Amino acid sequence: MEVVKDRVAVIIGACDDIGRAIGLRLASRGATVIACSSDEKELKALVGFIEEKGNKAEAKLVNPTSSTDIKRLVDDVMKQHGRIDILVNNTDAQCGKSVCDASDEDWEMGLRGNLSPTFYFCREVIPGMQTQKHGRVVNISSIDYMGWPGQSTYSAAKSALFGFTRSLALETARDGVTVNCVAKGDIATGQMSEEQAEKIGSALPVKRIGLPEDVARAVGFFASDSSKYTTGQMLFVCGGKSAHSSMSI
Repeated sequence: MEVVKDRVAVIIGACDDIGRAIGLRLASRGATVIACSSDEKELKALVGFIEEKGNKAEAKLVNPTSSTDIKRLVDDVMKQHGRIDILVNNTDAQCGKSVCDASDEDWEMGLRGNLSPTFYFCREVIPGMQTQKHGRVVNISSIDYMGWPGQSTYSAAKSALFGFTRSLALETARDGVTVNCVAKGDIATGQMSEEQAEKIGSALPVKRIGLPEDVARAVGFFASDSSKYTTGQMLFVCGGKSAHSSMSI
């Protein structure tokens, strides 16, 4: 069981399927969820749903690619709550292209949408965690970090996130702060038909596609007090897909 009661949890990308599942899980276990997104309508809906369940949540509108916007948000949360205990970086810009087809803008978009928000948020949040001698950072990556045809820009950003996670874990290890990564595999979304989900799932070792809740369970462990001796790690939530690759770490 995750121990996150009374923790302040900032979730970036809180309104997509995975972010929503993470927010619901942490809130249901007693955390105050600070849901962050650029979609005001979806934010209000998510916070309202969490509060209807008798749990705590707040909405924060933010442009995740703006370092100025992120600094303002973190300052606001610190003034209101005095601390941030958990940071979940769930940014995912699906903009993969092969290297020969990618423009300068495609390359920059891959980094800006998948890597920069995590860096900006960590830069603002980590110092407070180090001061309080406690913190949990969970970065959401993708199995595509290992490389995939036609995904060079996307895979490059996700691979960089892996190195960033490990480096940051070493930088903060003595301060009671853990930094870990969850690599998601094929996850069913609201835009996916049942037929598509069945077809994708049939090709996986476990013979089913993943659910957002599967990712949320992994995040719940890394975000909890129970994981204080685990840092710099990547956990694959992929139904065994990563086992097909010798590059799996």
